[in-house]
Order: sequence, then C-alpha cells, then structure tokens
Amino acid sequence: VHYRRDKHDLYDSRMRGQIMFNAMTRAEIWLQDTLDKPLGIEDLANHIGYSSSQVRRQFRQSFHISPSAYREKRRLEKAAVLLALTPLNIAQIAIRCGYHNHSSFSRAFQRRYQLRPRNFRQSLKSTLSRSMPNPGFKTDIQKASDRQMILMRLYQAPEHIKGLGDASYHNKQLACLQARLRLSTTTISLPDILSAKVDALNNDYFHSYRTDVGLYLEPADNAQDIALPVPYRRVDIPAHYYSCTRFGDLADLYDALKHTIAHLLYSQNSFHVSGYPPQVLWRAHCLELRLPLISQQER
Repeated sequence: VHYRRDKHDLYDSRMRGQIMFNAMTRAEIWLQDTLDKPLGIEDLANHIGYSSSQVRRQFRQSFHISPSAYREKRRLEKAAVLLALTPLNIAQIAIRCGYHNHSSFSRAFQRRYQLRPRNFRQSLKSTLSRSMPNPGFKTDIQKASDRQMILMRLYQAPEHIKGLGDASYHNKQLACLQARLRLSTTTISLPDILSAKVDALNNDYFHSYRTDVGLYLEPADNAQDIALPVPYRRVDIPAHYYSCTRFGDLADLYDALKHTIAHLLYSQNSFHVSGYPPQVLWRAHCLELRLPLISQQER
C-alpha cells in the first residue's frame, strides 16, 4: 500500500512539475513576443493565470534568471542583431527593442556588450565586410502569403534534437489533426540563431538554446478553430518577404545562415533582416532556410 501511495505521489509531483514548466514556457514565449511593449510582471502574471510572486519564483527556478532580467537580456540580443545586420538608426532600434529612452538603452547595451551601440556597430563592419557569399549555396528573395505555424518549444539546439524533419516527430501529439493538416510542411523556428551569429562573428562559434518544432501550414489549411495540445501554440505569420537559401543537410544550417547574411550585405538590395526568427522547412528535395526580411520602404 505504501509503495503504491509513494508511486502515486511521485506521479502527481511530476505532473505538477510539468504543468508548472508548461506555464513558465508560456511565460518565456510571452516575454519574447512582447519585447517592444511596456508591460510588467503583473501583465505576465495575468496572461498565464498565476500570482506575480509565483511567476517570479517559478520562472527563476525554471530558467535561473528573473523575468525582468530575462526580458532585458532578450531585448539587448535583439538590439545587437539589428545593429549588426540592418541600417536602422540607433533610436529606431531602441524603440523596436522596448527602450523609449535613448540614454537608458545605451547604458544597458554597454553593460551587456562592453561597447556603446555605435561602437558595437562600427566594430563589426570590418568583420562583416570580409564575409563573402558561398558559391555552394543559392539565395533568392520571395514573398510569402499569410500562413500559420503550429509550434512546440524545446530548450535545445537543433543539432541536439533527434527526429527533426520526420513528420511523425513534428506532429507526434497532433495525430488526431492529420486530416486537417494534410498539406503541412515540417519546420523549425530558431529564435536564438541570429543573436548567436552576432555574438560569434569573431570566432565562428554558434550557440542556440531554443528551437520551436512543428508544422508550417499551407494556405488551404487553417488551425484557427483547432484545440491544440498544451505544449503547442498557434503562430500567425503575416505576408512577409524572405531570403530563401536551400541546402542539403541540417549539419549545413550554420554555413547556410552565414552565406545568407553575407549575400544580403554584399548584394546591397532594398531588403534587410527584420529580426524575426528564421525558419527551416523540410521541402521534398532539400531544406530551406527562410530569413524574414523588411524592405527599406517599410522602415
């Protein structure tokens, strides 16, 4: 009897832990998606249905950092990407990253990167100018219509996740929806890969912690009225320009990204990186790296 009770208590404890971690994952994604908004811990707590003290305690337990420090870290990483890869001026970048005071942005950025934003941008110019497109890859710019993705967040780099590209892995908890999602394409979204690239410009080392795994829906499919399993979320993607680079194996992902960035900078066309997470789609005969872009007119 005691053994059965202990086993039952252990199961309940694990279930409670998983429920709380799912809630903290939703909290982390909310922080990621609202970097440009002046929202605080009360807004986050209301979003996920816990008290502010619970959110602070559980978020730190899950990610070893407070929600406010995590948000600032992500804001500054986004700012570094925009400084390195776009022609936006520093005031525009500050606003897009949630800073409405230029001085506070500059101070926060210098604490994180040991350089003022202007000096950081200048220090990367010589490195970036030496990067040439790789003739082994082909990149073009396309515009995609409105789509949806169904994604599940994993806290692992893509190279450490077994089964990527296998439809049965990407929709393993969505089997009951297969008839509805018959035209979907397996995909991953990579919210950290650009900031890892910027941090690695001088040593060619890549590091990524978050990978969103799921399905990229075709226009004929729509998941708006589908009740998704808890780990999944629906992401609406507006019509967008992308740079599309095709490659053969996931091991070539970082080389494909390096080429794509060099191609955009070298070609000096009217598009630049938007800062939104790149995606990889498993096409019939290749993989496709899609880097969201913004045109000069949209600035």
